[in-house]
Amino acid sequence: MQAGPPPASPPPIASPQVPAPSTVKGASATMTVVARDQSLVLTKARRSESALVRHQVFLRYDVDRKVPDGADQRTVQCGWRLRAYLQRSICFSSMTGLLSCTDPVSEELPTGETGAADQGQDPALSTCDLNFAPAREARDRVIAAVRADAQARFDEDYALNVKPQMLASGVKIAKPKS
Repeated sequence: MQAGPPPASPPPIASPQVPAPSTVKGASATMTVVARDQSLVLTKARRSESALVRHQVFLRYDVDRKVPDGADQRTVQCGWRLRAYLQRSICFSSMTGLLSCTDPVSEELPTGETGAADQGQDPALSTCDLNFAPAREARDRVIAAVRADAQARFDEDYALNVKPQMLASGVKIAKPKS
């Protein structure tokens, strides 16, 4: 059984696809925290093709200034919202070497954090942006938590979402031979 020509190089990891918050007045960033490409060989009716399951976990990071209700303008807080998302797409290499990928699917993970901290006596001296110290520390905590369980999340997503879909189409799944 021939597997055809070697698969084309996969495209670079797609930019995270997540809806933007409806009202963000401060700074925002989206960053990929960890990614994994898993190569597979799919076989059906004596024909084979290469597939690539592409997973990534990315972080949506928003920081903005807040004035608590009923407080004067000198009581400024800097608020942050961090949300982690698991994103998957599946890429296929045809026998001609052409490569195509499914649209990315993103799911919000329970890993995240929301908080606020006083900006200080003089808000002009302490900017409320992505580098605001308490928000940056929260971001680092969320990134560490995401990295700690990313491989388990990738494996779980593969087992619950990708593999059943492939098997339902009647293919046999194998790891490529090195």
